Amino acid sequence: MRGNTDFSKKLAPLLRQAFRQGLEAATRGEDQNPYVPDSHLYHAWVAGWAMLSRGWGDVDASAAPIRPRSCS
Repeated sequence: MRGNTDFSKKLAPLLRQAFRQGLEAATRGEDQNPYVPDSHLYHAWVAGWAMLSRGWGDVDASAAPIRPRSCS
C-alpha cells in the first residue's frame, strides 16, 4: 500500500532543523555542506531535491523508477 504514506508529514519535523544547521554551516563557509553554493555537495543536493519534487506528487505508483545512467 504505497499510496498511504505521506512523506511530507514524516519529513516536516526534520526540515527546520536541517535548514538551521545548513545555514549555520554556510555562515562558517564549510565547503563540505550542501548549503554552500558551488561546494561539491551543493549540486548533488539540488539534484536530489529536484528528483524528490518530481516524484513527490506522483500518483501513478506503477511508473518505472528513475534509474541512474551507466558510465560506459
